[in-house]
Amino acid sequence: MPVIHRELALPAMKQPTGATTAAVFGPKVGRFGLSRSAEPKLKRRELAFILRNLATLVSNGLSLAKSLDTLARERSLRKHTEMLGILRRKVETGEVFSKALAEFPRTFNKVMVNQIRAGEKAGTLAEALERVARQVENANKLRSKVIRKLSYPAFLVGAASLAVSFMLVFVIPVFEETYAAAHIPLPLVTRVLMATGQYAVAYGWMVPLVVVSGVIGLKRARMKRPFALWMDRELLRVPLLGEWLRNLAVLQFIDVFGNLIDSGLKVVDALGFSSGSVGNRAVREGVQALQAAVIRGERFGRELTQMGDLFPPVVGQLIAVGEKTGNLSKATSYIRGHLEQEIERQTNAMVGTIEPVLTISLAAVIATILLAIYLPMFDMIGAASQG
Repeated sequence: MPVIHRELALPAMKQPTGATTAAVFGPKVGRFGLSRSAEPKLKRRELAFILRNLATLVSNGLSLAKSLDTLARERSLRKHTEMLGILRRKVETGEVFSKALAEFPRTFNKVMVNQIRAGEKAGTLAEALERVARQVENANKLRSKVIRKLSYPAFLVGAASLAVSFMLVFVIPVFEETYAAAHIPLPLVTRVLMATGQYAVAYGWMVPLVVVSGVIGLKRARMKRPFALWMDRELLRVPLLGEWLRNLAVLQFIDVFGNLIDSGLKVVDALGFSSGSVGNRAVREGVQALQAAVIRGERFGRELTQMGDLFPPVVGQLIAVGEKTGNLSKATSYIRGHLEQEIERQTNAMVGTIEPVLTISLAAVIATILLAIYLPMFDMIGAASQG
């Protein structure tokens, strides 16, 4: 009997005999139609759960349509019952599974669809679904690790910013009134701090507006290919951060490329499909250049080693060895493990550098504020004692 992975699922709801899943879990839809607005975006964990369980059910002899129907009755996936029901009906009418998936671009991107299509052509659909599920899970784990390691520096910056803002907006004006009433001369650092506080009170509301406008403007600018390519190239040149971003982009490429090679695709086709998985435009264009070189008859490994600014030397060497031995799949597996370790090491190094710098910087800022506040008070106390 097939075993469903239930790490993310609750017990399935019972369904009356003859009732459709759409009737149990969600609003009725047309024969095959589901509007873009009615396509709820899957979380990464949900997507991995669906793919892995489809692989388990199909590999144990269940038909694809029956497997989709089984998943549609999972209570934890009730938000996606309509989509699963539509996929089931399309498969039942003879439509290719990968083509059906392509009609839900918010859930199944082109790279994922191409990997599943390659598995269909090779007759290894279950294996392809398993590989894509593992790819989604690995990406999610890596993302969680990076976020977890960077969360403390982000929290530190946020808490310190709130504390400094509170002092500038609410505390400094009180001392300013006190010192103005006392008619005592103020040192330069106090005058600068009070002027900053006045600007914060008067124009502080503009800061969120400027930040939001900047983010929107940057997103729109990145929609233009020349600017996005220039920006991504420059980011790769930033010390420490650039190497980290490069390894992330190369890992995205190698992960998909290795899965496509495992599915039986030729190198040139795998390069074409995997280029769309790379977020960094510079590395993406490098992959496209590699595909063009392979089409011209150049050796993949040699061309890769010549792009040392985009691909780490170890990647080129391992690919070249894998190409010579006829075992690219094994080479990509080694590269994935190496890059994951490098990314984790670099993340630890960045956090190890950022934390003490932030701590010292924030301590200096707060010390400066306290000094600026209390220096005039010491003068007031000295004048009062002399009087």
